[in-house]
Amino acid sequence: MTHINHHPESAWLEAYARGELYGGKALLLAAHLEYCPVCRQRLAQAEQTLAKACWSEPVTAGDDPQLESMLSQMMTSLPQAPLREPEPEAPIELQLEHRRFVLPRVLSRQVHRMGSWSKLPGGLHQARLETQADDDRFFFIHMEANSGVPQHTHHGDEVTLVLHGGFADDRGEYKVGDFIHLDGRHEHQPHTDADEDCLVISALDQPLQFTSGLARLLNPLSHLFFR
Repeated sequence: MTHINHHPESAWLEAYARGELYGGKALLLAAHLEYCPVCRQRLAQAEQTLAKACWSEPVTAGDDPQLESMLSQMMTSLPQAPLREPEPEAPIELQLEHRRFVLPRVLSRQVHRMGSWSKLPGGLHQARLETQADDDRFFFIHMEANSGVPQHTHHGDEVTLVLHGGFADDRGEYKVGDFIHLDGRHEHQPHTDADEDCLVISALDQPLQFTSGLARLLNPLSHLFFR
């Protein structure tokens, strides 16, 4: 497994543990967890802290009859036989022309919502993933070797997870499993090197805003793809 250098913020993991992280942030964070043992450990610690806080709160029996009744029903409905470990899921591959990419389980369950690939200028392919995750839009983006996305900034949040290969920008290099969060404070130009292509999934709540030269002519197209 490639060493992962870019992780979600601690506040995001804590919100995920509380069930308060939604949309693209939650989906891509869940996929990142499949790659990253460090964040799985951080999440387990956050969950343990929450559990201790819950058990330390004083509870007076009989204060809430509805709660008592619900807990009683839950206990009586527990299965008598021991739970079986679920069968491992077969990996689901994402296909682009002659290439196939294995996805994290949480994303492979969404592949049936994926649209067709569109070929874009500069060695790029893009396919939209239709989900019900709030106002976020999800895009699989493939960059051929020695290609890139034109320089752009963001009106909202852009969360990206690397699924295959890697890319770089002026802030660093990103490999499989890396989790990248950018917003309106950031402007960058992702690109691949001459011998490695890259597949990512990005979640955006606003269209990209291209900022350099002729690439600014792509802004209407960016808004069109976002609808």
